[in-house]
Amino acid sequence: MKISVKTKILQKCCRIKSKSIISHVSQNRVKGLQKLYATKERSLADMPVVKISRNVCKEILHTVGSQPPESGGILLGPVGSNDVTGFFFDNCGSCTGISYSPDCTTLKQKMKVEWLPAGVDMKGFVHSHPGRLDGLSVGDMIYINRLLDINDDMPMFIAPIVIPQEFRMRPIVVLRDKPRMPREARLDVF
Repeated sequence: MKISVKTKILQKCCRIKSKSIISHVSQNRVKGLQKLYATKERSLADMPVVKISRNVCKEILHTVGSQPPESGGILLGPVGSNDVTGFFFDNCGSCTGISYSPDCTTLKQKMKVEWLPAGVDMKGFVHSHPGRLDGLSVGDMIYINRLLDINDDMPMFIAPIVIPQEFRMRPIVVLRDKPRMPREARLDVF
């Protein structure tokens, strides 16, 4: 076995045999990987879960994901549940290259006349961002916090960001008890 220069220096400094150094380095590497894996497992377990139907995911990627950045829509699901079972693409919302503002008049009307009578409520909004910006902006957070303030039955606001250029969606939620801190979520597609 060829001994590297670094190993020789370590041998001189520590007066340890090469086999011990290699064994020690390997053990530390394994321990480091075990810690990293355990941390990832813990972080996955700590992530909020967003249950979303496969059809909703497809619809989002085929509408919001195929439009220029800053388009979006409302996420819907059964009253009393966090499940996302419906999506309404907001094709009348105000979309510029750098901002998306929902068509509140139409959405309020649909909520009052169609969705709530059918037992369906808002779970959040999905919209797209330009480039690779897959986090919520300050403006997004202000809007989400306003909606959480007036919808006290929502334990969390689901706010995925779509990146059209990469045809992907990053699941993000804002929890009612931590309204200033967006959190990455884990999608549970059903």
